[in-house]
Amino acid sequence: MLMDRNIPRIDSVFERILAVGAHPDDIELGCFGTLARFGAAGSALFFLVATCGGVKGDLATRRSEAEASARLLGAVPVFGNLPDTAVPEGNPTIALVEAAIASFKPTVVITHSPNDSHQDHRNVSRAVVSAARFVPTVLFFQTPSSTRFFNPQMFVDITDHVAAKLAAVRLHESQGANVYMADRAVEGLAEFLGFQLYQGGKRYEGFEIHQAIL
Repeated sequence: MLMDRNIPRIDSVFERILAVGAHPDDIELGCFGTLARFGAAGSALFFLVATCGGVKGDLATRRSEAEASARLLGAVPVFGNLPDTAVPEGNPTIALVEAAIASFKPTVVITHSPNDSHQDHRNVSRAVVSAARFVPTVLFFQTPSSTRFFNPQMFVDITDHVAAKLAAVRLHESQGANVYMADRAVEGLAEFLGFQLYQGGKRYEGFEIHQAIL
């Protein structure tokens, strides 16, 4: 069977990845393993964090923790400084994401699922859908506050990159008291997804697909 030479390879689809999180630690919890995998394969990585999370932590500390985790992957971090727990779904959130897209020109944007119980997560997701309408691929990641309606259709094997994900989450020491930050919680979810896929012993991150143009 002849292959169509015009069909892009999966690594070219993920050539430039923009991960958008509402707060410091959201990207780490939601898709850090996937970013580590594609970063190791040569993808350019960019982080956009909408708010530095001042409601449950010091702004400077939380920003510093996010910068440290971005450095693990050589990613470029940008911070929006929007109000924690009150991030709007319209502007200025849409404009913030549009500016990041214009600057980084991502081939993929990964962000929160709209199936989430946290208002900031839902509103960032909605803003990304609007701002990234011309980006070929838009995916939604899972966080501890994702609802039971989160329904992943795409799975990325992160078995070789779980250690990097755990290290990134641990850097958010100011949030360490939250049970979902524990190693067993982070790796447990990745292992559970492996069991769901009949891939025992492997670790995965799951994503809902908003759009994927190949």
